[in-house]
Amino acid sequence: MTAARIEANPLGRLMYGQRELFHSNLIGWFFDQLPEAADATFRPLAAPGSDTGRWVERERGHMDLVFHWTDRAPLVIENKVFSLPHRDQLDEYASIAAKWPHRPALVLLSVSAPDFDPGEWRYLSYAEFAERILEALPADSSYEVETMRRYGALVSDLHQLVSAVDVQSDDERVWLPDSLLSAISSSQMRAALHKARAQRVARVLNAILPGLEQPAAGGMSNATPLVESFEYVYTRGMHLHLGWQLQGDQFRRAAVYHDQSISGRSQESRRLREDVSREHPEFYSFPAPLPQTLGGRKEFNHFAPSFVYKYVKTPSLTIAELRVAAASVHAEIEQFRAEGAAADRPAEATRKAP
Repeated sequence: MTAARIEANPLGRLMYGQRELFHSNLIGWFFDQLPEAADATFRPLAAPGSDTGRWVERERGHMDLVFHWTDRAPLVIENKVFSLPHRDQLDEYASIAAKWPHRPALVLLSVSAPDFDPGEWRYLSYAEFAERILEALPADSSYEVETMRRYGALVSDLHQLVSAVDVQSDDERVWLPDSLLSAISSSQMRAALHKARAQRVARVLNAILPGLEQPAAGGMSNATPLVESFEYVYTRGMHLHLGWQLQGDQFRRAAVYHDQSISGRSQESRRLREDVSREHPEFYSFPAPLPQTLGGRKEFNHFAPSFVYKYVKTPSLTIAELRVAAASVHAEIEQFRAEGAAADRPAEATRKAP
């Protein structure tokens, strides 16, 4: 099993604490300690050109690695293991690198391919990276070579493991099964994989709900995977954000009120928020195919100073069911937004009248 092999690999254990930082540091060490093998791995990715010498930089302008050769242009490596590539970050780094005296080639080293046009960035998967390392290593069994041989095996296994958190089918359950993570002893590593899954679920939802004011987001909260989507709306004379959260097996309908008169941590402000929420049950409806029986003992739950929610238990929620629920809530919010705009038009017309 892939997770068991990572657990047995000493470099896998070392990786648990730092993850992406560990990889960048070890790749830099590879460049310094095994120059011929490292050059065979990386030089084909660089462009013709010139530079000031053979050396490696770490975290230049927040870029993970920059390789230099005397007879090649620099090579930037942006390293993504668990997190997904982001267009804005890559565009920013490309803009910065374009101003360098020696313009570099740009490589995105990532388990997951970008779901957008990366422009100048060349995508290098961890699977291909492992093959490049193992093919470049000499046949001897020195400490340095053996370390990189074990690292190449780790990179290959890690690609398989993290790829397993990608959404492959609508029939999958939203969250990872325990069987995938049971062999991993590190709680940090398990949390990283849960977070990676949440980000990938959010990416699926954003693909079917383009144009959201703020995209659906995935992460971790209180050691539990979370995906959520909220949208600003003016409706019923109120400014608020409406939306939903799926945290663990709780699917929540929630409102975040922007009225300062009901915001706060006191019992009185809590009561006022509940009074407003009780007047607007439409903010807390649960679309099919979700359960309709509320979880918990309270009518409303709170995150002070302004977040109010209700929830239902969804322990076996599938990707397909979450897609339907997310689309339904988005349609409701669009309707609220339209109603708010229509209600505001007569007042606007009155203000403009001579």
